Amino acid sequence: MRRLARDAEVRESEELFVVEGPRLVEEAIGAGLEIDEVILPEDELDHDLITVLSQEKIQFHLVDRKIFSGLTTLRNPQAAIASVHQHGIELSGLVEKKGLLLVLSGVSDPGNCGNLIRTAEAFGASGVLFHGGVDPYNPKVVRSSAGSFFRTRFTVIDEKFSTEKLFEELKKSEYRFVATSPSGGIAPEDVADNSQIAVILGNEPRGLPKEIEVLCDEIVTVPIENTVESLNVATAGAVVLYGIKRSRI
Repeated sequence: MRRLARDAEVRESEELFVVEGPRLVEEAIGAGLEIDEVILPEDELDHDLITVLSQEKIQFHLVDRKIFSGLTTLRNPQAAIASVHQHGIELSGLVEKKGLLLVLSGVSDPGNCGNLIRTAEAFGASGVLFHGGVDPYNPKVVRSSAGSFFRTRFTVIDEKFSTEKLFEELKKSEYRFVATSPSGGIAPEDVADNSQIAVILGNEPRGLPKEIEVLCDEIVTVPIENTVESLNVATAGAVVLYGIKRSRI
């Protein structure tokens, strides 16, 4: 459990990830994810989660509080930690459901990543595609998504898979590509097209490289005051997805 929480290579090889906190564990169960096992401190024997685990016939263990505190990544450990089977899907499955697709190209901060997953669910995106950047199974991504990670359809594409090839695959499903840029683009509300749209967000400090921008059909810019250089990627993503959703109503 410690290794799953801290090592992306272990998560990949075991095809498991960690969920921390009783509320999120219950949300993972409610979303229908396959739970491997749950560990709780033994002084939480009367916790409501134990009733749920027993009803769902999910394996759980009670351990000494000090041992439990050594498993979690949280400074103030909550009363449960679970290992859960990974639930990403293939790209072909992701694009089957037509609609608004959020593409995270090199987004590296797990907090931003989790917030963007939550935003994608809030504004009705059909799925999220991770191309390089942070491991979406990072515990902080899971926490920051506030449960949306369990319900959102997503695909993980290795950054070695070229952008050109990725765009070719998405074009087969008739996606149009909208890049985000700090300047020079149209407002999100002006993307008034009901076709399949893939919104591309880039790495936090660097943004999207020019070679990706030139492959896109449109560039979108969130208008802000001149005194502010740029928006946080999670904030910009929320504004762009909201604007596009409004344009489709």
